[in-house]
Amino acid sequence: MPLYKTITIPDGLIGVWQLTESSIDLLPNFSSEELADPVFLNYTHEKRKIEWLATRVLIQQLTGLNFTIRYSEFGKPILDHPIYKHLSISHSRDFVAVILHEHLNVGLDIENIGRNYNPIEKRYLSDKELIQVNKTPKMQCIYWCAKEAIFKLVPEDGVEFRHQIQISSFNPEMENDFSARFIAGTRELVYKLHFQTFSEHCLVWVTDIPYEL
Repeated sequence: MPLYKTITIPDGLIGVWQLTESSIDLLPNFSSEELADPVFLNYTHEKRKIEWLATRVLIQQLTGLNFTIRYSEFGKPILDHPIYKHLSISHSRDFVAVILHEHLNVGLDIENIGRNYNPIEKRYLSDKELIQVNKTPKMQCIYWCAKEAIFKLVPEDGVEFRHQIQISSFNPEMENDFSARFIAGTRELVYKLHFQTFSEHCLVWVTDIPYEL
């Protein structure tokens, strides 16, 4: 089983699964009742089937306990688990990643550094961030993953990445964490984010420990 990486965080776990198997390879890990899930049955594309299956095998390997995943009205996952109460999920072409936490909301995102961010960078980066990133693929990827992770963390829907999430400048060669400001109306919160890079991918995660301004 391609469990690629695990990261232990305070009161939580992160797991990364490399997508090397077909859905047929993963099916033996599930009961017929589990495979009768309407969400899984509605998938027609092989990649979506693999992601659904691999996510659940990954959580099972990380915790060894039974669980279910349901979704909020905004499509955010909700974990029913004896220990871990909070979950965030992300997929790239090659990996599935999850973050589990006992008592804090969480957000996580994984993406390929080689993705072409240039056509969309003005939609998710502010003018100041465009200067900070300077079209560097690694920085484009980190900033994208950071904003996705915060979007998955906060309860608000329809977050405008360019205006509502502002990344503070940092040096990714010297630091493996950084801060970001989330703006919702008159309320501003600062979050600390963490990242790792591996196999031409960037992984960013955040837990719900904000500092209100």
